[in-house]
Amino acid sequence: MSCIKPPEPGKVRDLREESFIREGKGKLRVVIESEGERIEATMNGSLKSVSEIAEMLGVEVQNGRIEAVVDGVKVSAEHGKLEMEFENGDRLRIEKA
Repeated sequence: MSCIKPPEPGKVRDLREESFIREGKGKLRVVIESEGERIEATMNGSLKSVSEIAEMLGVEVQNGRIEAVVDGVKVSAEHGKLEMEFENGDRLRIEKA
């Protein structure tokens, strides 16, 4: 029987987009959308696995995906893709390039 951990909002507040990226091979596209502005960048590295992201956020993986709201942030993740939508409407998307 697995132990279910409650979300830890304190941990989530300290996370930044770099927290979800593993250094190494591969390329990632990072897109930030805020009030009509869009910033797009490509960087070296790979996205952490869905299970690693779930552990960081204190949520569970269902069918290889994460669909959760943690500390007011809507999080959606699947293999090779992470999307976060914040309460103020800003969006962050990290995906394989």
